[in-house]
Amino acid sequence: MTRRSEDLAARKTLLAAQANLARMQATLAWQELRAIVAPPPSSERSAGARRTAAFIVGIAAPLFGRTRFARVMRFASIAAAAFRVLRSMRAGG
Repeated sequence: MTRRSEDLAARKTLLAAQANLARMQATLAWQELRAIVAPPPSSERSAGARRTAAFIVGIAAPLFGRTRFARVMRFASIAAAAFRVLRSMRAGG
């Protein structure tokens, strides 16, 4: 009976270690995915980009209408995210 309990204890330890490894791998994969989809902007680039974006929104929103402009911006942001993912996959692989 002691041999069986030792085997069960060893199996339990192995399963716990495998679960921890899988959890760490999932965390790492999630962090890599976040870095691909939303990379942090550099400080000098973000200031100019904010001014430009504010200018474009200030001109385009009244020109095209609020709902149409919001719809176009939503599709543009999805397309930009897909482009980033494809570009990083192509560069990495």
